[in-house]
Amino acid sequence: GPPSKEQRLEQPYVTDKVEALRNQANTYHYKAVSCAKRSQASWQKGDTGEAGALSEEKKTWQKKKDDANRKAAKLILDPQKWRTTGEIDLHGLYLDEALDATKEFLKYWSKKSSVQEKVLIITGAGHHSENNKAVIRPKVEKILKDQHLRYESVHGGGAFRVTLKSRQ
Repeated sequence: GPPSKEQRLEQPYVTDKVEALRNQANTYHYKAVSCAKRSQASWQKGDTGEAGALSEEKKTWQKKKDDANRKAAKLILDPQKWRTTGEIDLHGLYLDEALDATKEFLKYWSKKSSVQEKVLIITGAGHHSENNKAVIRPKVEKILKDQHLRYESVHGGGAFRVTLKSRQ
């Protein structure tokens, strides 16, 4: 069903349009999976022509899925103005999208900071994940560790405040 009011407040960038794009992407995913299964069945029956056609159709659905997800991620990230605020909210992003956004965010702010800069990465604590287990948070923390950045856990474990060294 639709997200609760509490979830809406926690995830302000996950709009109805984002939800619609994610649903569309899921539909395309199932169509791609269906084509793949039918392609394999045709191949086993010796109908290589049909198998090839279904395999190509599967690629079309996968591309549509990827496009819908890319649009959704853009709708989540673009309104945030993270280049001016020094704050990024990863709620509503899939893992790979969140990690790409985190790396881009850190790269941008590391270059920009002329003074010791503190930035905020809101990962969420994992309440919207399966089994309430954070998926994005530990992977973001790994990026921070790998980049030898100073950080602290804030907002009840839902965010990291990162101290970037100034570029002297």
